[in-house]
Amino acid sequence: MSERDTFGPRLRRERERRGISLEMLATRTNVSIELWIGLESNDFSKWPGGLFARAFVRDYAKVVGLDADELVDDFCRLFPVGDRRALPKLRAQAELIGHELHAGDESKLIPGGVDRRASAQGAAADAAAPAERPAAKRWWWPKKASVP
Repeated sequence: MSERDTFGPRLRRERERRGISLEMLATRTNVSIELWIGLESNDFSKWPGGLFARAFVRDYAKVVGLDADELVDDFCRLFPVGDRRALPKLRAQAELIGHELHAGDESKLIPGGVDRRASAQGAAADAAAPAERPAAKRWWWPKKASVP
């Protein structure tokens, strides 16, 4: 069996070994038992995607007593429903077909309009040469001048 096939059953075994019932898990996380059964059987047909899926896995890990960061990383690596690397994949696919991709985070959707994430995404955007970007599009908005 592959690592992907054993992901959910491993979680179930660990939860049962620690004596935590699905009812207790659902009560502590406010997530339905059906979704936890889906996680433990690798059935994500009813699961939300992206941020919510990762948050659910993080909550599961905290209640069961597992390393939350490690579990979320494994989940994102093994299942596309939790993948947080969509933009790099889109860029790679666009490059492959010769499409010019203009994607980025909308500043109006970021609280306060300031992107405070310390991630590889920010480093990659900073490393890109300005000539590679269209002049009309800005990836990082200018800082407002401070008033003395």
